[in-house]
Amino acid sequence: MAIKVQNITKSFRNEEMERLSILQNISFQIENQEFVSFVGPSGCGKSTLLRIIAGFLNADEGAVEIDGKKIEGPGKDRLMVFQDYVLFPWKSVWNNIALGLKLGKNNKEYIHNKVAWAIEMVGLNGFEKSYPHQLSGGMKQRVAIARALVMEPKILLMDEPFGALDSFTRMRLQDELVRMCDKKEFTTCLVTHDCEEAVYLSDRILVFTDSPAQIRDVVCVDLPRPRKRTDPRFIELKDEVQELVMETWKNEKERLS
Repeated sequence: MAIKVQNITKSFRNEEMERLSILQNISFQIENQEFVSFVGPSGCGKSTLLRIIAGFLNADEGAVEIDGKKIEGPGKDRLMVFQDYVLFPWKSVWNNIALGLKLGKNNKEYIHNKVAWAIEMVGLNGFEKSYPHQLSGGMKQRVAIARALVMEPKILLMDEPFGALDSFTRMRLQDELVRMCDKKEFTTCLVTHDCEEAVYLSDRILVFTDSPAQIRDVVCVDLPRPRKRTDPRFIELKDEVQELVMETWKNEKERLS
């Protein structure tokens, strides 16, 4: 599914009830099955924009369209993996992952096969009966990722999903996400602070300015998959994105000094 973001502006009120601008006139389009990452300084509004696309927040101005239709709120076509895990503490790993499938009234065999596949994918074999309080932070995030992927959404929205994972698991899940996106025809938006991750996964990278966020640059990742992190062009693109983010940070620091 294609996503069109048109002139999105968003602000919030602080404790003094002063209005703070977070997003300012943001416009871009994501094509069907494209993988786009959002990078930029911390607190610039990337996650706020992702929540507007998900339908969890309303913009002050502008609109988001999915396949030409303006969204009015959350939809089954969009699923989100949050920075925190949002797991049900009274449900086991298996039942947390299976929840959406059960609500969809799928048959038991289908649910069993899908959940077993997801648990294998994220490396949680042996923890099916465990509860969230028995898991590490990284394991909780793996449950959240598996819970989203079993639903086979048309649009997958991910807010720093791999930040709590060790480097080996993070790279393993990055590889699996690439395969999943290709096979299941996802359109994917990822918020990340990891420039290497953005280059490894993305077709395009939107680089945002500091708050109020605007799009400073768009970096096209002209590398075939699977990608090698040691490829000179890969390193060149990673350095380019990092430099853009650092320049944005330096400019904002100079403006405030």
